[in-house]
Amino acid sequence: MLIHGFVSGNRVNGPGLRAVVFFQGCTLHCRFCWNPKSHAFIGDERSVAEVARWVLCAHEESPLDGVTFSGGEPMQQADALLELIESFRDLLPSLSFGMYSGYSEQELADGRYWCRSELTRRAKQEIWRLIRRRLDFGVLGRYVASRPTSLPLRTSANQKLVLFSERYREQDFEPQEAEVHIAAHGLVQVTGFPMAGLPV
Repeated sequence: MLIHGFVSGNRVNGPGLRAVVFFQGCTLHCRFCWNPKSHAFIGDERSVAEVARWVLCAHEESPLDGVTFSGGEPMQQADALLELIESFRDLLPSLSFGMYSGYSEQELADGRYWCRSELTRRAKQEIWRLIRRRLDFGVLGRYVASRPTSLPLRTSANQKLVLFSERYREQDFEPQEAEVHIAAHGLVQVTGFPMAGLPV
């Protein structure tokens, strides 16, 4: 799997303390996307076991409430995403899962999403069904810069916050905020919602 980045502890991408896994690669190319460097399908291949270890180490450092998958576009590596989620069932069964996707729920259900692996439409439908069953929430829909919003977790008003389980309610999601992480070696990561308001 191709990974753009990883944040070991974050409170702005879903309820509680969460690890955030940013997938590398997206063909949707939403205009004025906040993360264009995550679009190309380039970089070092990471195994599911390696990415799972990152989350496990983060959990050992500070107990996590969950993991949020972002990108790039996680569903364009849907088979690897499913395998990663499945790997946590034994390792950390209490984790919650959230996901950002530029696809609508209907597109996902119909298998109308592009996947890096050459999967049939029926296979994509089944993979989404299994992922959906394990997600607690998702933010779904294209980013539209001309429709800014201050709703929790959403960057444009057309996007939907979908609750897939009974673990959370709408009021569990905090207002938009941003976090800045500075690593010991100088890497700076900004995550969350740093530019709420009218597009520039």
